[in-house]
Amino acid sequence: MFGIIMRIKMRFCLNKIEKLCFNDETGVISGDDINKLCSTPKKLKVLLALETSECICITWADGYNHPLCIREGKRASLYVLERSEIWLNRLLGFIAGILTTILADLSINLL
Repeated sequence: MFGIIMRIKMRFCLNKIEKLCFNDETGVISGDDINKLCSTPKKLKVLLALETSECICITWADGYNHPLCIREGKRASLYVLERSEIWLNRLLGFIAGILTTILADLSINLL
């Protein structure tokens, strides 16, 4: 259950970062926008998870736990595609399982 909540937080944060990067002509988030993204330790943990999965690149100040700037990583758009593809596969597998159960029951009853 914790993994699903973390993935939802990561997706929400990644959407926010993409929007902020799109609005800035340099594509780098800094200043007050960083303070909004890193306002709590939980939000910082989500940013670290996004950095680990190479969705964002964070530049850290020496000796500080607060990033100087954030920019999109090379896997940001791939992360969104992979996650949506996984959920689509799960949904299709669930529907196929239900249909298989119903069709198997019908074929057994007909025989």
